[in-house]
Amino acid sequence: MWNDKKLPDIHRLTPRFMMQAVALGVLALLVLGVVFGCYVQVEQQEVAVISRFGAFSRIATPGLNFKLPYIESVTTFPTATQQLEIRKSEVFTADNQAIGVTMLVQYDVPPEDVKLLYERFPSYQQRIYTLANDRMKIAFGTRLVADVPSNRSQIEAEILQAVAANALHLYGVHVTEIQITDLDYSRAFREAIDQMTRAKAEVTKAEQLRQQAVKDAERQQIAAKGNSDAAIAEARGKAEALRLQAEAEAAATRVKGEAEADAIRAQASSLGASPNYVQYEQARRWNGQLPATILGSQTLPVLGLGKQGG
Repeated sequence: MWNDKKLPDIHRLTPRFMMQAVALGVLALLVLGVVFGCYVQVEQQEVAVISRFGAFSRIATPGLNFKLPYIESVTTFPTATQQLEIRKSEVFTADNQAIGVTMLVQYDVPPEDVKLLYERFPSYQQRIYTLANDRMKIAFGTRLVADVPSNRSQIEAEILQAVAANALHLYGVHVTEIQITDLDYSRAFREAIDQMTRAKAEVTKAEQLRQQAVKDAERQQIAAKGNSDAAIAEARGKAEALRLQAEAEAAATRVKGEAEADAIRAQASSLGASPNYVQYEQARRWNGQLPATILGSQTLPVLGLGKQGG
């Protein structure tokens, strides 16, 4: 069993002791606050503005930095490349077509310009957002909606040039890149684009068929010309062969005639002086049959057959 006499009687504690305990607690809290509030750790790729009662005091670089507890406060600024997104911002083209544009803006905060941002432009991110959004609407407003897809990179370059110049001049912020990541066209325009795409595809197909027909016609023309040239060449070859054959036959006939003429001349030369030449010719040409009819006083030729000398 517990002995109640051994426990302190809280009702017997004096008010003075209670005040001392509270004072010790408050002092402990103050000591802890001083210990943990007298330094600040700044990470890499950021700097910190140390202000005293809200007024700019100094810039703290990455590492461990000391400050006055309860008097000085810390505001950090990232120095690495930052990115903000303008999502589905509605813009209108020169022909009054609405487009929902999503765009990314990348920028850097130089450490030497942090003091300016802290003192004059604490909401610099929102200012850059507004600046980029306004320049985007201006860039799209100078173009027809049909020209936007082909001029996308040029639009990005125009927006970057305008935003970078103004952001650096006004806020000391370096805008390094603009990217248009999405273009959400109106339903009517998408339907018109689909129709135009189909029409273009049909025109392309018709042009391909036309070119194919032209190629086929050219191939047929080339084939016909080849066949014609081959036929002409064949005809010329045949004509040349016939000509050569005729010339050969004529030459052969001429040679044969000349040979026969030479033989006749030789024969006539040898027999022309003989008085029996006529009878010789008759005998050479007689077929062994006597004439069936003798007209007038014609006499049969006497061939001298069977005669003997004496």
